[in-house]
Amino acid sequence: MVGSVVRRYYDNSGFFNFGCWTAQTKSQRAASQELVDQLVDRLPNKTGSILDVACGLGASSERLAHTFAPQMITGINISKTQIDLARERCPGATFAVMDATELQFSDAHFDAVICVEAAFHFNTRDDFFREAFRVLKPGGSLVMSDILFKHFSETLGKMGHVPRANHVRDSAEYRNRLSVAGFTNIDIKDETNACLGKFRTNLARWPMTEYRAGRLRLTRAVGTSLVCRAVAAYFGFFCKAYLLVSARKSA
Repeated sequence: MVGSVVRRYYDNSGFFNFGCWTAQTKSQRAASQELVDQLVDRLPNKTGSILDVACGLGASSERLAHTFAPQMITGINISKTQIDLARERCPGATFAVMDATELQFSDAHFDAVICVEAAFHFNTRDDFFREAFRVLKPGGSLVMSDILFKHFSETLGKMGHVPRANHVRDSAEYRNRLSVAGFTNIDIKDETNACLGKFRTNLARWPMTEYRAGRLRLTRAVGTSLVCRAVAAYFGFFCKAYLLVSARKSA
């Protein structure tokens, strides 16, 4: 996440996700911002406290601060290095090193929980659902972007850091797992093309776009292009669906 090529592709924004691409989206930074905005739009209450789970380098928290007062934002991540960078990126918010499956907050603590493209990594996603439900106030909302995979393999488990228990067949099973955790008003929207598909297309084209704009030398652009195309192919092979999810805790 802090490598020079990755930082450059994300325009030093601190984001590290597929984003959500519209007809007006021109860059990965803008797509990643749009993804957070789309999730925020799913929240009925935009004035209360919000927990940013797996906040990474703090870009999602920084974007949330366009809607929420910084002091109402709490970000958590399992990496201390990333949390330290998040504090610099979004001053005023609260950050802590914490496991998403063992949230160190009291019951009914937050009005909303957001998790951007990370729950498939958690060991396990179901444990996170239960913890998110516990820390939400009655009437609170969970919003997420998440990925379903075509099949589980040892390669996916090791390279993608996806526990076997997180393999979900389809949206119906995903909905059921949220329901088992206690959630209601579950809405799941398949945005595979707008998120995964257009990310893959942009990533594959990006190195030569940078070369034509004079920002990459030809030799560097060719090498980077091979890597980017390989990464795009990897995601295309393993990923089945990209979901935008919202759910409520009954009042």
